[in-house]
Amino acid sequence: MKNFIFLISFFLFSGAVNAQNTPVDELFDKYSGKEGFTSVYITSYMFSMFADVESNDPEFDELIKNLKAIKILATDESFTGNINFFKEIIDKLPKDQYKELMVIKEKDQDVKFLVNEKDGKIIELLLIAGGANENALISIQGNIDLKNISKLSKSMKIDGLENLEKIDNK
Repeated sequence: MKNFIFLISFFLFSGAVNAQNTPVDELFDKYSGKEGFTSVYITSYMFSMFADVESNDPEFDELIKNLKAIKILATDESFTGNINFFKEIIDKLPKDQYKELMVIKEKDQDVKFLVNEKDGKIIELLLIAGGANENALISIQGNIDLKNISKLSKSMKIDGLENLEKIDNK
């Protein structure tokens, strides 16, 4: 009986350890719903609804079918604080897990595209933008094809996603 209780406790504890939030989740939870921030969470159910609607672009249909979630966190125009979650998220990301895909440096803003791969497939694409006036974090999760990802930005018309079009030019 003791072995059975130990075994059950072990599985419950190991499940709790695996369910820990990622740095992206932690940042999203920290600022989501706070004044001066806009957050958007698009679920897999929403993508399944898109997948049911046929488009004229089979590549786009395939992209939508493979997405699990999109999280967007951005400072809005009413934000007057001095928070730079670009640095905050970069410092917390496990360097061995995320690979730099592209970096854009402009006068007052830095944008980084990072990917998380598993078994040779991209399972998460991060766009992290930080600067004097604006911070944005976009996490796209699923089985991601970079060749088609810019189509997502054009079709959804969500602030911040326009930076995804720059991947197409790489």
